[in-house]
Amino acid sequence: MKISKRILGAALSGVLLAGSLAGCASNPGGNNTPAPSGSDNQYTGTSSPAPSVSTRPVGESVPLVATEDVVQKIMGYPSDTTVLTVDGVGVSAEEVLYWLGYVTENIAYYQYGGPENMDWSADMSGQTMTDYLMEGAREMATLYQVIRNKAADNGIALSESDEAALADQISQTIASMGGEEEYAKSLQQVGRTDAGLRQMAATNNYLYPHLQEALFGTVSAGTDEEITAWADENGKMLVKHILFKTVDDQNAPLPEEEQAAAKQKAEDTLAQLRASEDPNTLFDQLMNELSEDGRYEDGTLGAPDGYFFGAGEMVQEFEDAAKALKENEISDLVQTSYGYHIILRLPVDPEMARDSWSAAQSTDLENKMNDQVNEWMEAAVVETNENYDAIAPQTYYEKLNAYREELEPTEEPTGSASPAPSGTAAPENSPAA
Repeated sequence: MKISKRILGAALSGVLLAGSLAGCASNPGGNNTPAPSGSDNQYTGTSSPAPSVSTRPVGESVPLVATEDVVQKIMGYPSDTTVLTVDGVGVSAEEVLYWLGYVTENIAYYQYGGPENMDWSADMSGQTMTDYLMEGAREMATLYQVIRNKAADNGIALSESDEAALADQISQTIASMGGEEEYAKSLQQVGRTDAGLRQMAATNNYLYPHLQEALFGTVSAGTDEEITAWADENGKMLVKHILFKTVDDQNAPLPEEEQAAAKQKAEDTLAQLRASEDPNTLFDQLMNELSEDGRYEDGTLGAPDGYFFGAGEMVQEFEDAAKALKENEISDLVQTSYGYHIILRLPVDPEMARDSWSAAQSTDLENKMNDQVNEWMEAAVVETNENYDAIAPQTYYEKLNAYREELEPTEEPTGSASPAPSGTAAPENSPAA
């Protein structure tokens, strides 16, 4: 049968789970984040604190949508049964089996073109397919539980505004899917309860960013002096330019006579600037009159205040010429693949640089958090039990697809699985991009 992209997109990582933590997961089944084998097997299927169908993980004000316990139906034990622990905290069968389905479908679609072509006997980076999929599921479940554990250790929980925002997301998702019945069905298609999905969304959208903020702070507004110094240290420049194009709108070369005319216009313009007593003022006038850079429909230039950029963001000839200029200095003619440029380098405007400053700080904070999470993952004590050991990926996935057929009896009864999930992150970067 087929499951619609709408269903899988919402249930996996669509409206609620767009994106994932922030760059901290290893490849499913890969070796970037070692996961202990759990050979002690001291946990034997006792019920865990993970949310069940009746649990409200984010506050009593959030009503849950009832769903069938898919794990119970397929595996024979409740969805909240512990199958592994992370630093002593139980992780439910629902969580691990959800990620098993996620990893399996990503491998099936992105490597084999669909579940019907899945080679369950394939060697995957020196592992059997079974071990590869189980390791991927274990690492994904471990990652989310590590974040929950560390949030608890740091006294971080969802605020009232977080709960309200999550409730609003849920309400919008239910409405967009046509009501609670369709929403519940979408969850059951991937073996999730509403409580489990909300817990995952809460971890992803609120606990993780709150934890990052608590550990590493937030992006600062920055003084003009700080931003200017940062721009200088990182080779950022602000320039204006007058362009005389030697290519058409499709970047195909113009006829030779038109290219020669463009060069002549550029030389004449440069001569005007060199002869002016106030070349910077004249530069703006001529730029707005003559430049063949991008323009809006009304004819105004697309970047009248110039371009703020760093290394590698412009064609090399343009970057090199701009870098060689002093502030308020005008270049000679600079030829690039676009045509002839006259460049004016300007002092950095902190307001123009502010967005880049903020983006750089955000990236730095994300990298710090990513490194921290990787350390936590490496240090995490993960122990599995007999229920975990008894999971057979191929058997589970086949039973899940059979269950999907029961939910959608009118769809193609072929046993084939769903189309490639459009809303999911690539497997090597999930739950982190």
